[in-house]
Amino acid sequence: MKIPIYRADDEPTGEGTPNPASEAPEASPPASAEPTPAPPVEQALPPEVRIQELEAALAHKTRDYEATQEQVLRLMADFDNYRKRMTRQADEARQFAVADLVLTLLPGIDNLERAVTAARQDATPSSAMIAEGVGMVLRQVKEALAKVGVREVTTQGQPFDPARHEAVDIVGVPASEDGMIVGEVQRGYLLHERLLRPAKVVVGKAEHDANPGGA
Repeated sequence: MKIPIYRADDEPTGEGTPNPASEAPEASPPASAEPTPAPPVEQALPPEVRIQELEAALAHKTRDYEATQEQVLRLMADFDNYRKRMTRQADEARQFAVADLVLTLLPGIDNLERAVTAARQDATPSSAMIAEGVGMVLRQVKEALAKVGVREVTTQGQPFDPARHEAVDIVGVPASEDGMIVGEVQRGYLLHERLLRPAKVVVGKAEHDANPGGA
């Protein structure tokens, strides 16, 4: 057996030599001496206080519900008004879509009426046939226009109405006919109560005596 011999300047490598400090187990941290505080325990409210809180919460929710309901009703009313307005505008657009077409046809209708009037003033058989034929065409045209809401403005025996009549002449009449329409120069037409063309009329005006008292 060989015994290792060390010189004075040699240092041991430490291999194989146990280190008491390294082999010692780690010391556990000291346990806390203070106990963990327990969570606070809620104290039960008296029934009267709890009922008051529930009533207050219910009143608050009720107010919120009423406010929401009022807002919904207001929105529904606004939408209903909007729907009615859109429906009315659509109906008006549909009703008056033919206005331009009717205005284009009115001069032709005027000429047909003049032709009937002229033919009836001639007593010859040919003129009577022309008056009958043209009159039949004129009636058919007016019946077709009536189906889309076109009708004539009433003039004869009516008081002058500047909203529907256009005065082209004024003639003297008795006091009982003052302001009345006594003649029609050109027919006027309405489309669903909207004036397409005013009627050109002759209006009567009473002639007052220059010396009412007389002498």
